Amino acid sequence: MSRPELTSTLSAQDFLDFYWLKKELLAFCRQQGLSTAGSKDELKKRIAHFLETGESLKPTQEPSKRAPMPDVFTRETVIGAGWRSSQTLRAFFEGEIGPQFHFNGVMRDFIKHGEGKTLQEAIDAWEADRRSPSKKDIDSQFENNRHMRAYFEAHPGATRAEAVKAWQEKRSKRRSKVKGE
Repeated sequence: MSRPELTSTLSAQDFLDFYWLKKELLAFCRQQGLSTAGSKDELKKRIAHFLETGESLKPTQEPSKRAPMPDVFTRETVIGAGWRSSQTLRAFFEGEIGPQFHFNGVMRDFIKHGEGKTLQEAIDAWEADRRSPSKKDIDSQFENNRHMRAYFEAHPGATRAEAVKAWQEKRSKRRSKVKGE
């Protein structure tokens, strides 16, 4: 079976057997009047419950209070409550660290939970993580990143295009039929 369309008539098991983009999950939640709050994993649980029971699950936690982000960032800028890893914040870090900057798990967590710390401390945490020789676990919602790492480990000479093609094939198939899952 190729990947079905995400509709309210899809079985919960068929839904869980395939990979879905977060934007697809959000669109489905909006169509069905379900909450769009929470992580990708929370959305998947909410949708599976809805498809199985027809009932709407409430978000597991109340939306947090978010401090506004400034228009201009400096290394001395203090991180506010509930900040997110935004494009403007990414641009600041790329300007300070260089084009190799990306929001990895350490940095996303630092920004999310770093209320009261400075952006300089965030830079220091990112650089310390980059110097660390150990590979970090990739959170479950970053399925593409997990695939890419595993693909390049299994195929050291592979190109990015080959890894992307393998990802596209993998996500179009049932999980139960994909080796290693």
